[in-house]
Amino acid sequence: MTAQAAGAGLRVMASAPLHGGELPGMVDQELAGLIRPGLTPAQACVLAVASCPGVTDVLLAASGAPHWREAADAVAQHSLTAHKLREINGVLAMGRDFHSPITFNQP
Repeated sequence: MTAQAAGAGLRVMASAPLHGGELPGMVDQELAGLIRPGLTPAQACVLAVASCPGVTDVLLAASGAPHWREAADAVAQHSLTAHKLREINGVLAMGRDFHSPITFNQP
């Protein structure tokens, strides 16, 4: 859906990619390394979101200049391939405990 919107010339914005700062605490260095070796958990989360097909902008809040630079460095990376995104989803779908589950409200 996002790729279709972007294909229609619309900007697609991903908001709160760090889920209010909670997500990086759930991502250990092993998962961050799977996403892209050398990135911090927060950078890996931002890169994964920015790499989603069709996403043109990532909206986030940072507590200071170091965090803004860290986010800017993450989005300056080459995007993850569709294959890599599927691999990451597969690892997460296997139910490996990355400290605590992420739950979403179901309609």
